[in-house]
Amino acid sequence: MKKRLLAATLAASMVVSLAACGGNNGTSTDSTTANDSANGETKPAVESTGEGQLIIGNTTELQGDWSPYWSNGGSDYAVWKLIQGYSTSDMNSEGESFWDETVVKNVEETAGDDGSKTFTFTINEGLKYNNGEEITAKDYVASALLFDSKLLVDNGASTTTYGYYWLGWSDYNTGASDKFTGVRLLGDYEFSITVDPQYLPYYYEKEMLSVGPTDLEFWLGEGADVADDGDGAYMKLPESLDDATIAANIEKARYAVEDQVSCGPYKLASYDESSKTATLVVNPEYAGNYEGQKPSIGTLIYKKVEEATEFDELKTGSVDLLSELSTGDEINAGLDLVEQGGFAYNAYDRNGYGQLVFACDFGPTQFVKVRQAIAKLLDRNEFCKTFTSGYGSVVNGMYGTGMWQYQELKDELDSDLDTYSYSLDEAIKLLEDDGWVYDENGNAYTEGIRYKKLDDGTLMPLVIEWLSSEANSVSELLVTQLQNNPDVAKAGMKINQTVVTFSELLNYYYRSSDDAKYTEPTYNMFNMATGFTSVFDPSTNFTTDEDMIAQGYNNNYIRDEELDKLAKAIALTDPSDKEGYLANFLAFQKKWNELLPNLPLYSNEYHDFFNEKLQNYNANSMWDLSYAILYANVTE
Repeated sequence: MKKRLLAATLAASMVVSLAACGGNNGTSTDSTTANDSANGETKPAVESTGEGQLIIGNTTELQGDWSPYWSNGGSDYAVWKLIQGYSTSDMNSEGESFWDETVVKNVEETAGDDGSKTFTFTINEGLKYNNGEEITAKDYVASALLFDSKLLVDNGASTTTYGYYWLGWSDYNTGASDKFTGVRLLGDYEFSITVDPQYLPYYYEKEMLSVGPTDLEFWLGEGADVADDGDGAYMKLPESLDDATIAANIEKARYAVEDQVSCGPYKLASYDESSKTATLVVNPEYAGNYEGQKPSIGTLIYKKVEEATEFDELKTGSVDLLSELSTGDEINAGLDLVEQGGFAYNAYDRNGYGQLVFACDFGPTQFVKVRQAIAKLLDRNEFCKTFTSGYGSVVNGMYGTGMWQYQELKDELDSDLDTYSYSLDEAIKLLEDDGWVYDENGNAYTEGIRYKKLDDGTLMPLVIEWLSSEANSVSELLVTQLQNNPDVAKAGMKINQTVVTFSELLNYYYRSSDDAKYTEPTYNMFNMATGFTSVFDPSTNFTTDEDMIAQGYNNNYIRDEELDKLAKAIALTDPSDKEGYLANFLAFQKKWNELLPNLPLYSNEYHDFFNEKLQNYNANSMWDLSYAILYANVTE
């Protein structure tokens, strides 16, 4: 079971912080007691200290998998961000990163003779998980050891891309060493991280060193510990934690609800699988974000809504907030509701886009000219206009209109990248140049489905297997404007659509599940959306390292050495060299635009619509709900 960390509507960030809290395995309730299985003692449950309730609606259903190191979707990831915290670095609403002084007491930087850099962190005393247990340096080291470990990969997860840059990551990640030489436990409240010299300089230095606490016992079981004998930290596991026990504990931790030990502004209180609804309450032990801000809203209810009825629910009070709405129909309906009074909204450019995702290692989409031909057979300008009703635009690379890089390079990106303007004739020429010139009998093509003669002499039909999720407005528009477009048939191509639940789509996309049917390459194309964080670092997204691909990186399965090199070059720029960074960004986008591992459909404005009882809510391109909600309040 191999999986890549967060990819598309889904959630997606190019790099995800190791801010993953966890505590001892146990059960708890929101009424009177919480059972701590570590010591068998019963202690009083602490009630929420916030006031009021906010019901958040989202059309992406929850799966109940609260850890992004597997296949959690966009809604699960949103919950994860609300229950996690205390990373060594944080960012403000402008996307500027800095050390979080609520967490970090001191940071010392030293240079090694080999060109490496070591950052020694001293964390503040008194930080606690939501169960009252103290957080120490061991918990920060545990994050690196667990989420970069082969152990977790063997249990179906993908490793995080932060540790990728730290000294000794490869040996530790592959199991060649049980010690992570670049991560050191130095004391009760002190640890260090050494950055591998081959990955320096690094443009996002603070973000690369953003790590949060994890309690190893919550994930692996009682007795799991962190140790360091002087040459690297390692996990120290008792004999009682055999492979089967660890696997069961990991599975339990992923889906834990009431007994989920966390350290963010909120904690999970309940999850209803049938209605796909999660209830979160304020974590009373939370010390605040980088400026000490704590949440004011006592209870958050995160629920599944249907696009067709979401505004009815908002109007009647069944939901209070609909965030990140993107279709023109939704936005216009929301603006009409605002005009009636009692509701408000905010709008901001999206730091991401909707896209077609191609599998580049099998079937027709393994050939770049087929991917380019598909682009030529979809009028993306018309698609974007129809879908967003003018609240969006087409992009031609791996970027969204909300990104500062796009704002800086707009003229170059608009002029230098191929727009793949609609053209049946050009699509046919691309296919003919690529050898799709036969019929099913190997004769010269005249009509019907085209075939290509492979190196082994077999004929491959130009049939695209497309997987989409149910009740998806993007999919519905793609049926009209792409699958059933008469020019697709005239080009000699056929597109078959299969519709499944979003959870099942992720299994096929990641090719990872307990069910073997998902691991076999089956679908050539998926429609998804993706969002970027303030850190744009695609270093591992297009890796050609076969070991990393086997672990779940590079979900396009594209193997292009130049693309891999250009992707890595972006972040490997001195933090003071903005012009160099932008030059590397543009070079990568040009190659990406040529190879089209994905086809952007639109990058749009996001609109959040909410009941006016929600005050001081100011999400933007950098600050999503998980940030903005800390500063918001509700008035009844």
